Amino acid sequence: MEVTNNVQRKGLPRSLQFQRMERIVKAMQHPTAGVPVRSQKLFLTTVPNAFTGADVTEWIMEKLNVKDSAEALHLASLLCYYGYFFHITTNGAVQIKDDNELFRFQAPYYWVSTNWTTGNIEYAIYLLKRTLRNRQRHGLEEHEMHALDDLKKRLIHQWDFVTMQAEAQFRVLKDRKKTDKTIIDSQERAFWRVMRPSPDEASVLEMDIRNDLYTHRPMKRDEVLKRRLEYLKQALTNRVRTKSSQTHQSLCAYSELLSYYDPFLGHCLPSNPWLTSDITRWDLTQPLVDNPTQLRVRRWSFGCKELLSDPTGVREFMKFCQADFSTESLNFYLHVQALRNCPLSQIKQKAELVYREHLAPNAPQEVNINDTIRTKIIKQLDNPTREIFFEAEKHIIELIKKNSYPRFIQSEVYRSLMQNAPNPVPKKPGIFHFVKDNYFRTSESSSDDEYDSDDSAHKVDNPAANTLSKSQPLVGTLVNTTAVATAVVAATSASIQALGNDGKRLSLRNQPGSK
Repeated sequence: MEVTNNVQRKGLPRSLQFQRMERIVKAMQHPTAGVPVRSQKLFLTTVPNAFTGADVTEWIMEKLNVKDSAEALHLASLLCYYGYFFHITTNGAVQIKDDNELFRFQAPYYWVSTNWTTGNIEYAIYLLKRTLRNRQRHGLEEHEMHALDDLKKRLIHQWDFVTMQAEAQFRVLKDRKKTDKTIIDSQERAFWRVMRPSPDEASVLEMDIRNDLYTHRPMKRDEVLKRRLEYLKQALTNRVRTKSSQTHQSLCAYSELLSYYDPFLGHCLPSNPWLTSDITRWDLTQPLVDNPTQLRVRRWSFGCKELLSDPTGVREFMKFCQADFSTESLNFYLHVQALRNCPLSQIKQKAELVYREHLAPNAPQEVNINDTIRTKIIKQLDNPTREIFFEAEKHIIELIKKNSYPRFIQSEVYRSLMQNAPNPVPKKPGIFHFVKDNYFRTSESSSDDEYDSDDSAHKVDNPAANTLSKSQPLVGTLVNTTAVATAVVAATSASIQALGNDGKRLSLRNQPGSK
């Protein structure tokens, strides 16, 4: 059997899913913070390196913050289904229960993510090796016997090699301790149960995309061209015919509309808490606030999606709907969101509650949906999923957009919210925002005596700059940019004129007729 290395494994299909499961399994195997693995008593024998289903369930609920025991058992069963740990006493069992049944971790050498390319020869060696051992304990099952007979017919020209390898592995296994034999045998059985399951079981690799990647299926040029033409025709028929200028114009309008809400493009009102010590912005951007800002209230008018995505907006919208006696659609939307985020064990209960409350005949808060959607939901109530009310939710959101939402935006409630909403004034930090506030001297605390003699001489030599320094405040006060620009231009022209006059005098002195 060949196995890929770690570098090749990252590019394989489903590698991210395997990595996530392996991170959980590695955390379970931590010597101190993992699942307690110890020698367990099973009747009169001692099973080494084992743990119970109750231990796994308790660890998942504690470490992974899973509040529902049914979800913890479901996650543990999935890890067992993918072969990361296996049942000791019952071969092939993958259902984890909150009891004292014993399990053992699979060695990383046999993990599915190692991408074993198992062939018929390896499977034949494993089956033949088991026939050489005690038939009462290591005998083949019915489907394994049929598989061995079929492999004998297929590998008739290599059967001597298969027999030699099976006997050599059997001799090596006889020299090991009894405990090691038991562990190795259970690990191999768990590995081949995943790779070659029985015909009545589904394989974890059955729907894997790597089966298509590893199988080269040559295709004729005519078939390739036909598929390409069909794809292009479908792309042309479904194409939205819009001019590029209109697309760019709408994109620019969208960017300008939301630029005030981007702290990188607009203002981070009232100030950026990472640059200043003011944390008012974090308080204003909480999900639920008593007085939302004007920018936040104005954003609700951009669309119904913006309003429903803000908890404060949903609260104010609910108050309006209660006054307007039209809370059925909004309550249905909120109940569907709660169903989508509830634990797995409560999905059926909440789905039935939503149906009785909003969709059943003569329901207390019945919503307006068509019979086609209602019939589909009734068929799925026996085994509901999180998306059972997806079509009904989509229909109700369209009704909200057409009825309740426009009335809310045009109502006096929304206008009063806009008028009473606070508008925080931007607080811009100074040039040296990383320096303390009392580092620079202000105009009140400064005096002419604090400056050096060089500064006073400079004031006498350059009267324009002196006028600038006296008329303008220092750092930390508001500066009139127009006055600063005028003073700088005047100072520059005065210095240039002085340099010009000195140059003329110097040139007159150097003339031969001058004395």
